[in-house]
Amino acid sequence: MLVVDDEPGMRQMLEGTFKDRGFHVTTASNGSKAIEVIQEQPFDVIITDLKMPERDGLAVLRSARASAYDSPVIMITAYGTIDTAVEAMRLGARDFIAKPFKLAEIELKVDKIMGERPAREYEQRTPLTQPTERQIVGYSKETKQLLKMIQKIGPSRSSVLITGPSGTGKELVARAIHDSSPRKDRPFVALNCAALAPGVLESELFGHEKGAFTGAVSQRQGRFERAHTGTLFLDEVGEIDGNIQTKLLRVLQEGEFERVGGNQTVRVDTRIIAATNRDLREAISLGAFREDFYYRLNVFSLRVEPLRARPDDIPALIDHFLKKFSFELAKEVNAVEDDVMSFFMRYPWPGNVRELENVLERAVVLAEGNTITRDVIPPDMFFLQEELDPDPEALPESASLVERTDHMESEMIAAALNRFHWNKTKAADHLGLKRTTLQYKIKKYGLK
Repeated sequence: MLVVDDEPGMRQMLEGTFKDRGFHVTTASNGSKAIEVIQEQPFDVIITDLKMPERDGLAVLRSARASAYDSPVIMITAYGTIDTAVEAMRLGARDFIAKPFKLAEIELKVDKIMGERPAREYEQRTPLTQPTERQIVGYSKETKQLLKMIQKIGPSRSSVLITGPSGTGKELVARAIHDSSPRKDRPFVALNCAALAPGVLESELFGHEKGAFTGAVSQRQGRFERAHTGTLFLDEVGEIDGNIQTKLLRVLQEGEFERVGGNQTVRVDTRIIAATNRDLREAISLGAFREDFYYRLNVFSLRVEPLRARPDDIPALIDHFLKKFSFELAKEVNAVEDDVMSFFMRYPWPGNVRELENVLERAVVLAEGNTITRDVIPPDMFFLQEELDPDPEALPESASLVERTDHMESEMIAAALNRFHWNKTKAADHLGLKRTTLQYKIKKYGLK
């Protein structure tokens, strides 16, 4: 909700009233500030005074109607003439109320507007824009802690080792560290070390001189030189050959190396961020990884948890990927059915975020409306979910009708709460419940 009024007392009263009812309330002290805010974000409802300094309520109304979100507006005025009311309604105001008024009156008007609006209208009105590819998405405590650590270690030039299963977004974390550092405007160079044979990898890292080997017809810079003053990201560092590990250790310690086939020392100022899905301590014990190289890499260590360990991130990731693929495919698919959301929250995601992304790309391609339904989800996922992670709360065949009904209701409520990031007002509207009823059922089913 946006509340616009030049009287501080009125703003505070309306803000407090609707915050207590579960709204996220933004306030503006005049029309000019309100118009700036309206252009930046959508609102489910706007309450604005008519007479204000600088820009009046009618200007706010025009701005709301002209924005991509077309937020509904309730006009308030102490100058409640018929002409003013007619003008406001003609311009598209949803309702009109004159001062002085009782809080119950404006609450009823807001309830009427919220009741008229479909639960997914917000997403449908969101303009189709391309989401950034370098955004770390999620609300879980694990993701919040990861973002906090990125901000802390970003400004240093020390090496960072990122660990975690494949498909969790380790390169995304590396880019976030680079973007949080003073090097953010300098090169970020990535190299998948597992994809290259040792001889090719050495040339890729350090470059080569003309004639160093067959086909080396000219001098070539390696990734270290290209990343000078910036960041070099070494993905799958656990797959690097032992001889190359020795040369990398020298670069980490001395900041210098020789190109392949050369004897001239090249000095670089390159920050190293490495990533692996292997247990490097175990590799050390097996003699497959140098211990001194490990400790030089592991000045800072970050772990990206598998998706099944941070299910609170799933709704935000779904929103992100739906926007991404809707933009790429020129479609407007902006929601998933509650039973699909419930399934996604229970599924073990062996392929992690990469698997979720692929599933949603397929779903957006196949979707016939603006909602992802069960029939566009790969059927083998349902069998895999049962094999890898059977539902511990699944009801026995002997369960009564009441038990089955409660179980289904609990899953639907949990899915709606996750979808709206535990905004109980929006979840209640989506489910067709009063907010107080939803709160009772949350307590009844022990949802957290």
